[in-house]
Amino acid sequence: MDTDGNTLLYDGASRGLRVMPAPHAPKEASVSLAVGDGLYILEENPGTEEDRPFEALIHRGPSDIASSDEKWFWRSLPPPPYCYDDYECQKVGSYERDTYAIGAYTVVGDSQIWISTKGGGTFSFDTASGLWREAGDWALPFCGRVEYAPELGLWFGFTSEEGKQLAACDLGTTGPPVLQKAWDEVELAPPMPPRWVPLMPFLLPLGGGKFCVARMFDLAHEGWCSPAWRLCAAAEGRSG
Repeated sequence: MDTDGNTLLYDGASRGLRVMPAPHAPKEASVSLAVGDGLYILEENPGTEEDRPFEALIHRGPSDIASSDEKWFWRSLPPPPYCYDDYECQKVGSYERDTYAIGAYTVVGDSQIWISTKGGGTFSFDTASGLWREAGDWALPFCGRVEYAPELGLWFGFTSEEGKQLAACDLGTTGPPVLQKAWDEVELAPPMPPRWVPLMPFLLPLGGGKFCVARMFDLAHEGWCSPAWRLCAAAEGRSG
């Protein structure tokens, strides 16, 4: 889905591509997670419910198809139980507003979406009941998307936006999560070629407790940069 809401679905089995319904509102900067048969998309800086910052692309069950020819539809969902638009209105600056942006997000269990903010704490959304609750007044020790490895019973992600450390922790315990293991980038990645400037990393689960760490780079050329992609390393997650 692009920023205008144009959505495509690729079927890996049939290698078919189809156009999907458009969401109720475009998402300029969002995070997304697949839970069950649904795709959940939430703006990084969610506004009020009228802005429709949180939506899910849901597949209709067999009993619902008779009421509509379209098997897929977008459902508007309630935003998180905080809203920086109402946070003392105009009394906060851009820095304070950014602390309420989503800093990390993941799926816990079969139906829980967790989002974490520096200023608002961590909240969970139950996709079954459609309700939000506060998980704690603490932030997750990660930045960006966090992946769960069922073989290890741990969640893996990067500790900063630069992704210089890959870390693991257990989100199934109560209280603020504590990192159990961290790997520095120098332990995972080979030496970088000259003029390669590392940018955002991506963590791709391969199954069997293995992850592929991919990273985007800028290539510096005497005052200008051009994007380049490179696969950095494959690291096996360990709980020790």
